[in-house]
Amino acid sequence: MFKVVLNKPYMEKAMLRHNLSRKLLAKKIGITSSYLCRILSGKQAPTAAVRQQLLDYFKGSSFDDLFTIQENGAGDDD
Repeated sequence: MFKVVLNKPYMEKAMLRHNLSRKLLAKKIGITSSYLCRILSGKQAPTAAVRQQLLDYFKGSSFDDLFTIQENGAGDDD
């Protein structure tokens, strides 16, 4: 099983370039700031809809810029 997680270092740089606080970015993409904080901290994976909202907002960024794919569960015993 795989999950898509936010590329936090890239996202933080993108937010700085756009002069965005977490609260303002959350408002602009239609989510709560607490949900955005959980995504940024890796506690929660962004939904497909939120991933698309982020891609739409950061138009110059690709999926590979904003997100990474991690294996979830399989191989944890290695």
